[in-house]
Amino acid sequence: MNESAFSRKPLLNWPRASLRTYLIVTILLAVLPLSGMMTYQIFAAIEGQIARINENTLRSATALAQRVNQELNSTAEVLQTLSYSESLQHDQLKFFEETLRSRPLGRQNWSGIYLLSLAGDVIFDTASSGVRSYSSERPMAELWKRPIAEQVLVSHLLGGDHGDVFGTTVEVPVRVGGVPRYLLGAHLPISTWRNLIDGPDLSAQVTVSLVDGSHHMIARSRDNDVYIGRVRPFFNQKMMNGRSSGSGRLKTLDGTLVYSAWDTVTLSRWTVGVGVLAEPIDAARIRAIVFAVMTAAGCLLLGLLCALIITRKVTYPLKKLAANDFTAPTETIVVHEISLLRDSLVAAEVQSQATQERLKRKRDLLQKRASEFETLFANIPIGLAFAQDQRCEVVTYNAAMEKLIGGTGVVSREAVHMLHNGQRLAPEDQPLQRAAAFGTRTHDMELEIRADGRPPAVVIVSAVPLLESDGRSRGAICATVDITERKTAEARLVDAEEGLLESQRLVKLAQEAGHVGFFQYQFEKDELSFTPGLVRLFELGDDDAHGSIYAWIRHIDRSDWWRVLRSLRQAFRDGREIETLSYCVHLPDGNARWLTTRLQIIYVSDGWPRRMVGITLDMSEQKKAENERTALIASEQAARMEAEKANRAKDVFLAMLGHELRNPLSAITAAIEVLNQSGPTSELETSARRILGHQTRNLVRMMDDLLDVARVISGQVILTCHRLNLATKVRHVLDTLEMAGQPDQHHLILDLQEVWIDADPTRIEQIITNLAINAIKYTPAGGSIQIRVALTDGRALLEVSNSGPGIPLELLPRIFDLFVQGDRTLDRRDGGLGIGLSLVRSLVDAHEGRITIENASPGTVARVYLPATEAPPLANPSAHLPASRRFRIVVIEDNVDVLEALSSLLKIEGHTVWTATDGVSGLALLLNVRPDVAIVDIGLPGISGLEVAKRSRAGGYPGKMVALSGYGQPSDIALGHAAGFDLYVLKPINFQKLHTILSSD
Repeated sequence: MNESAFSRKPLLNWPRASLRTYLIVTILLAVLPLSGMMTYQIFAAIEGQIARINENTLRSATALAQRVNQELNSTAEVLQTLSYSESLQHDQLKFFEETLRSRPLGRQNWSGIYLLSLAGDVIFDTASSGVRSYSSERPMAELWKRPIAEQVLVSHLLGGDHGDVFGTTVEVPVRVGGVPRYLLGAHLPISTWRNLIDGPDLSAQVTVSLVDGSHHMIARSRDNDVYIGRVRPFFNQKMMNGRSSGSGRLKTLDGTLVYSAWDTVTLSRWTVGVGVLAEPIDAARIRAIVFAVMTAAGCLLLGLLCALIITRKVTYPLKKLAANDFTAPTETIVVHEISLLRDSLVAAEVQSQATQERLKRKRDLLQKRASEFETLFANIPIGLAFAQDQRCEVVTYNAAMEKLIGGTGVVSREAVHMLHNGQRLAPEDQPLQRAAAFGTRTHDMELEIRADGRPPAVVIVSAVPLLESDGRSRGAICATVDITERKTAEARLVDAEEGLLESQRLVKLAQEAGHVGFFQYQFEKDELSFTPGLVRLFELGDDDAHGSIYAWIRHIDRSDWWRVLRSLRQAFRDGREIETLSYCVHLPDGNARWLTTRLQIIYVSDGWPRRMVGITLDMSEQKKAENERTALIASEQAARMEAEKANRAKDVFLAMLGHELRNPLSAITAAIEVLNQSGPTSELETSARRILGHQTRNLVRMMDDLLDVARVISGQVILTCHRLNLATKVRHVLDTLEMAGQPDQHHLILDLQEVWIDADPTRIEQIITNLAINAIKYTPAGGSIQIRVALTDGRALLEVSNSGPGIPLELLPRIFDLFVQGDRTLDRRDGGLGIGLSLVRSLVDAHEGRITIENASPGTVARVYLPATEAPPLANPSAHLPASRRFRIVVIEDNVDVLEALSSLLKIEGHTVWTATDGVSGLALLLNVRPDVAIVDIGLPGISGLEVAKRSRAGGYPGKMVALSGYGQPSDIALGHAAGFDLYVLKPINFQKLHTILSSD
C-alpha cells in the first residue's frame, strides 16, 4: 500500500476521534432526520386531515345551500305559474281563492297560499296554521327595477300569533297587463327545511344549521325544537370577512367546539352551516404528536445501544490487528470486513485477480442494464427528456416526448415553447433547464406545450437534476405526462354546466312567452339542439332533435330560406344580440306552418358569434287570418268574374232553352191542330196523341233535369236510400225507354248480374236513364249499345258503352261541366240542354260513388262505381201484402184537366174519389168526408192549399195529406210540412211515384 495514499490532503478537516464516536454520530445523523421527518409527516397528515374535514364540510354546506336554493326556486316557479292564471289576470280574486281552496296546493310541503296588495294588505290566506303572512321589507320601487329572475321575495324566520309556530314565506309579483299589482306568496313550514337538511346518513358528530339573514335559527339537525328561533350569529364578522362561503373553528350555541363551514343561499341570503365535533379530532391530534415524540426517542435510544454493541465488535479486533503482524492472525474475527483486511495482506495477488474479475462482471452487468434502460427509455408511454449538460445545449427525447413536440432524435430547445398559466416561459425558466442549471427539482407542474407543426398539448412535468459525485449538476432528466384528453373532458364538463345554465334561461323565457319551442346552436361545433316544444312545432321525430344548422333551415320554405340567411348574416355583421325572424315551414303531412323566432346571439371577445339561443312562436293563426283576408279579396274578384261568366252562360242557356222548348211546343201545337181537324177515330188522331205524349215527356224530362241541377248546385239533394237490385233497375229503365220507342234503331246488348246497392231508387233511375239516352242519342242508327252490371273489387259497376263516333278530345276534360255537349245536327231531333252528365256526376258523388267516361275503339264507355251491399234476406211468402189496397181519397185541384186525369187514374186502380176545384169547397169536403188520403194543390182559388192543410189539421183531420206544387225549393217544401202535409210531390205528377206513396204505410 502506498504511503502517499494516506498522506493526501482530505477534502474536509475531520476531527480525530474514535470509531465508536463516529458510529454514534452516524447513527444520530441517520435517526434524527428520520425522526424529524416522521414527526413532520405526522403533523402534515393531521393538518391535511383537518383541511379535508374543512373541505368536506364546506362541500356539504354548499350542497345543502344549493338544495335550499333549489327548493326556493321550485316554489317560486310554481307561484309564477299560478300568477298567470286567467282568474288572477282578470281580477277574479274570489274565484282564484276558491280554486286554490278546492284543490291540493301547488306543492305538498306548502301550508298555505296568500295574496297581498302592493301596500302589504292581506287579500286572502289559505293557511290553516297560525303563521302570519308578511310581505318583504324591500321597497317596491327597488323590486320592480330588478330583472325578472330576481323578483322573488323570501322572508326571514316568521313567528306564529303566539310565538309557538314558525314558518317562512316565498312571494312573487303578479303582473296584470305588464304592471305589478299583487304579491302571491306561499307558507313553507319549518319542517320543510328540517327535512331538507336532515338525512339518515348524518353522523352523530355532524350538526347542520340553517340561519336566516337576521341570524335567527330556522332549522337544526340536532335539538331543533330547542334552538329554533334563537338568534345565532353563525360566524363572526372577522371570520366571514364579507365572504359568502368559508370554514373555521368555532363554538356552537351549546358551547361545543366544532370545525365548521358555511355557504350562503343565493336567493334568500340565508346561511347553511355544517359543523363537525372538534374534540375527537383534537384528541387524535394529541395522540399522534405523543406517538411521534415517543417513536423518535425510542429510535434514538435503540440506535445508541446498537452503536455501542457494534463498535465493540469492530474496535477490539482492529486494536488487536494494529498490535500484531498482519500475516499472523491471533483469533477469529466476527466482522467480515476486518477479517478480509487481515487476509488481504496474505492473499494480495489472489485478491487483485478476484477484483479484476469482479470489475469485468460488473461492466457486463452495467452494459446489460444500459441496454434494458435504452429499451425502457424508447418504449415507455411517458415523455422523457435528457439534458446532458448544465446549459442544455443538446437534449435527447424518447418516442413519447417526440410525439408531443414533433421532433426526432435530438431537438433544439428553441423549437419547443412552453406556457404556464397562459404566459410563455423563457428557456431558462423551463423545468428541464432549471434542473440542469441550478439543480432545482420540479414536481407536477402543469404546462402547455406548443411545438412547430404539432397541436398544443397540456402536460404535467416533473424534472430532477443529474448530480456528479461532488454534488454539482451535470444535466437533468424530465418526465412529461400528456393530460390533454383529461383537460378536454374537463372543458366538456364546463360546457355542460353552461348548457344547463342556458336551459334554465330557456325555461325562464318560456314562462314569459307561454307555450313555445326553444333551440340552441353552437357555432364552433355546428351543433343544434331542439327542445320537445320545437320538435312538436316542426312535427319532427325524437331522432331529429339534434343536428347541424341545416336541420333547422331545411324545413323552411324555399321562398323564405334566403331571406332568413340574409337576416342572420346581417345580424352577425352588425353584432346584434337580438334578432327576430318570420318564415314558413313545411310539415311532414304536407301542411304549412308560419313561425316567428326570437334569437339571442352570444359573441366571443373578437366579435365572432359563439352561441345562439332562440324561442319560436306559432304564428299560423295570424298568418291564416291575413291569408283569408287576401283570399277574400281574390275570391271577390273571382266571384265577379264568375258572375260575368255565369251571366254569359245564362244568355247561352236561355237561347238554348228557347230553342229546345220550341221543338216539343211546335210538335204539340201541330198535334193539337191535327186533333182539331181529324175525326175521332182517324189514324192522324192516334199519331197526334203519340206526338203529344212523346213531346210532353221530353218537356217533363227537361224540367226535371233543370230542377235537379238547381238542387245539386245549391246542395239541397235529399236522398232516400234503401237496398235495391241494380240489374232490376236497369231492366225497368230499358222497359220504359222501349215503350217510348227510343232504342228501336239500335242493337242492344245486356250483361246484367245481380248486384245490390243502398241508394235512392229515383236518383239511380235518373243516372241510368241519362246514360242510356246519351248512348242512344250519340249512336248512329244500326249501331250497338252495351249495358253491363257486375261486382268489381267489392263495388257495383254500371257500364254503358256504344259504337258511336266518340267524344272529341278537346271536349273530354269538360264533359261533366254544365251545358257542355257534343256536336249535334241542325235538326236536334232528341233535344237536350247539356246538363245530363253534370247531373249524373253530382248524383253519383252524392251516393259516394265515382264515374268515368272515356273513348273506346269504337265509341265511348261510361262506368259508374257505387258501394255494393249484401242482398236482403228472402221474405216469407205468407208475409206479402195484398196486390191492391183501396183508399177513400179527396182530390182538390183547380186545373180541371189535371183533376180529371188524376181522379180517373185513381178510380181505375179501385180507389173511391171525391173532387173539389177551390180551397173553400175542398176544405168543407175534406172535413165532411174525412178520407184516408187527401191530395191538395198548393195554388188554389179562395184559400191556398197551405191554408186548407192548416185548417183541416186544426179541425182534427188525421189522414195522410199529399201536397201538389210546381215550386220545389227547400223553403217551399218546409212550408208544406209546417202547414201539415205529410208528403210534397212536384208537378207534373209521376203516377208511379204516386202509386208508391199510396201503397206505403
